[in-house]
Amino acid sequence: MFIALALLTVGSAGAQSLSGSLGDAYTKLMSARDEGALMQAGNRFSLIAAHWGQEWAANYYAAYAKAFISQKVDEAAKKDALLDEADKFVAQMNALHPNSDEGQVLTAYVAYARMMVNPSSRWKTCLPVFNASLAKAKQVNPSNPRIYYLEGVPLFHKPKVWGGGPDKAKPDFEKAKELFARQDTTSILKPYWGEQDNNDYLSKCN
Repeated sequence: MFIALALLTVGSAGAQSLSGSLGDAYTKLMSARDEGALMQAGNRFSLIAAHWGQEWAANYYAAYAKAFISQKVDEAAKKDALLDEADKFVAQMNALHPNSDEGQVLTAYVAYARMMVNPSSRWKTCLPVFNASLAKAKQVNPSNPRIYYLEGVPLFHKPKVWGGGPDKAKPDFEKAKELFARQDTTSILKPYWGEQDNNDYLSKCN
């Protein structure tokens, strides 16, 4: 049954444009309310990436979906398995377009998700990747709102005694909010995720 459904999905993806397939999958990912629906949405992105393997956006969204879902499931083993898949798509994405600010942002996003599976044992390896990737993204396009959103998240959760907390993170979320308002959301091929999450963090800061 799974193989039949997979073939049906591939056939449907092939009949659509890449943009249409990604848009449908993204809608399903954002509307998923349980683990089963999340996994089904993640599988759709994997099949799209398999069908359009040489397209940057297909690999980008497959990596994004796996990292996104990893933060919604409870078991550490499931998180890591999803992030192992995300890493493969990130590698392909960066091979296709190594100087993309969005690619560097997503590399940081996946590294942060990996770190949060076990922060105390992983920060030394994951945090440098996170910081270096965002620094590269900022060099390419300092107007990318996802840079400042992601910079704010670990700062928000960092204890105040170590220089973190909501007050310290708020300027990053405010800057991201300003830049999110300017971004182009007319095409799924130009990533626009993160705005609602940034607004949620900003509300917590306030």
